[in-house]
Amino acid sequence: MYLLDTSVVSNFLDERRYYPQLTARILNQPPEQILISIITVEEILQGALAAIQKAKRKPSVIQAYQYFEDLFLALHRFQILSYTTEAENIYQSLPAKSQRIGTQDCRIAAIANANRFTIVTVNVNDFVSIGLTEVEDWTR
Repeated sequence: MYLLDTSVVSNFLDERRYYPQLTARILNQPPEQILISIITVEEILQGALAAIQKAKRKPSVIQAYQYFEDLFLALHRFQILSYTTEAENIYQSLPAKSQRIGTQDCRIAAIANANRFTIVTVNVNDFVSIGLTEVEDWTR
């Protein structure tokens, strides 16, 4: 089973950053084998909400809301894993050095570890240095 991190989901959803091998790999997996975390949902929607807040004029506001809606609907393609007590305990057990890599990456790694999933990411070195789970890059 695979847990896609935010970088992979962003690349998959954003047509401007098209990686054909990533898209093919995701689409060729059984949907029940590919999941995302609630952390990834948070990060993606926060970015879209920030775009709405920055939009000042009518055309850009409309585009920002359309982008938010498109992302929201696209995320429903994936089953979402919760951030559980077990994941939080794993996160809290990480050394401070690992947590400095990035809170959200550490939380995604903790979710993957709690569920015994492999993380799919573009940021392989970051997740490898956390050391909680197997890591793969499907963009190559």
